[in-house]
Amino acid sequence: MVTKECLAILDAISLPVLLMDGEGRVKVINAHARTLLKDETPDSVSAIIRTDVQSFLKTVRRNRHCAHLATRLVEPLADYYPASSRVRHGDEWQDCYLIELFPRDLAVGGMSRLSETRRREASLQRNYVRARESARAALTQANQDPLTGIANRRAFDQWLQQLCRDARHQAFPFSLLLIDLDFFKRINDSHGHDAGDQVLCAVASLLTASLVRKGDQVARIGGEEFAVLLPNTDRRGAEDVAWRLVMAMRNANKCDHRDHQAPPWIPVTLSIGAASWLPGEPLTTSLLMREADQALYLAKEQGRDQAVTMKTDS
Repeated sequence: MVTKECLAILDAISLPVLLMDGEGRVKVINAHARTLLKDETPDSVSAIIRTDVQSFLKTVRRNRHCAHLATRLVEPLADYYPASSRVRHGDEWQDCYLIELFPRDLAVGGMSRLSETRRREASLQRNYVRARESARAALTQANQDPLTGIANRRAFDQWLQQLCRDARHQAFPFSLLLIDLDFFKRINDSHGHDAGDQVLCAVASLLTASLVRKGDQVARIGGEEFAVLLPNTDRRGAEDVAWRLVMAMRNANKCDHRDHQAPPWIPVTLSIGAASWLPGEPLTTSLLMREADQALYLAKEQGRDQAVTMKTDS
């Protein structure tokens, strides 16, 4: 039984509303619905639905809340569509359903605006992703050596600055290797610059493959010069890595390179200078570079194809 309080609440709703049971029998309609129906209250919802009533009722009973956009109503309700909500009393769902009638033009217009908003948001998201990818590609290109594909001097300088800050703040040792290809000018003069480029690419690949720890970084910092940064590595560790790179290059020169698909192998050796920093010692990038460069000079002066390790002065 519908109370006066319930009727007052329904009449206060700004939309046309009716209450019905699960079989579609109409219990009551509010003032807005009565105005549309010229004070006639239908006995059943089938009197106002033009499409399949049984499908409508099945959908109503199956869902606690549902917008029936595909349901068409008869005149004078043809410009409305029903939305159903199951009525709950206390903790129990009742076999009673509130049917609200929404103006279809508002619903369609709202859906159209929502669709347009979503299309605009999707377009903005795509533009943002493209811009971010372009910026990332530009940054990658700016930090990448175009010949070998490894990092360039710009990236190396950034890494070295950051590693100095981190090492000083967290008090861990690190090392720097400066690597030079021995007699590289002879390769260019004897075999041509294309062959020299192939040697540089081969050395870059060998150095990259030989650095097995995550965090170790290799870069090409000049014509035939490479650099390696080794976080958490003291002088002895730097020496081990430097000689491992020298030996890897020697072993590569001994390998059988008779692959007709690859360019002819041109032997080359490495001279490596290593410098290390320990917590508590003076630390600047220029000081560390100077120490590594002095070690590299000694490696060349002592016959090349070897590694020399130094450390910063206390």
